[in-house]
Amino acid sequence: MENDVLDGGRPTADPRPLAVAAQALIAAQTVAQSVSSARYASVSVALFVAAVVVFLCWFRRCRLNAEVFAPGTHRYAPGFAVGGWFIPVAMWWIPRRTALDIWRASGPAGGEWLINAWWVAWLAKAVGTATAHQFASRPGGSFLYDQVTGVVVGVLAILVIGRVTARQHAGDHES
Repeated sequence: MENDVLDGGRPTADPRPLAVAAQALIAAQTVAQSVSSARYASVSVALFVAAVVVFLCWFRRCRLNAEVFAPGTHRYAPGFAVGGWFIPVAMWWIPRRTALDIWRASGPAGGEWLINAWWVAWLAKAVGTATAHQFASRPGGSFLYDQVTGVVVGVLAILVIGRVTARQHAGDHES
């Protein structure tokens, strides 16, 4: 990745290549997941795994950049940008707080509603799908819920990635 140097001489890496890859994979996975055919299930799973890996690489890159933009202002260490997603119970709030810290460090105040909307949608999908599967009266009865929330989460994730990346690239790193 290409490095830029900020006023303090500390390097940041351009998150745009990872952002584009993450957005493309999330879009492809969202489409594949919404197709009801069993023959696309393995494609959807492969796209999901790829999207998660690239998204986490992008999220980590943005968190490291955010530390350069606003040193010492983050709730969690950079390792939590990835690790926070895998800690039982804490995974329900650490990634959101990390995303908000990245957002705030990367540009002017305001606009946090997008992070919050994405996070609420993600929680609704994660918790709602698991609950719907438990209480569905017939196999696949929660499929529509899973499809709709999957599309909403996918679209919001793509928007979050785009907006955070643009904020980091804009060069306006005043807190």
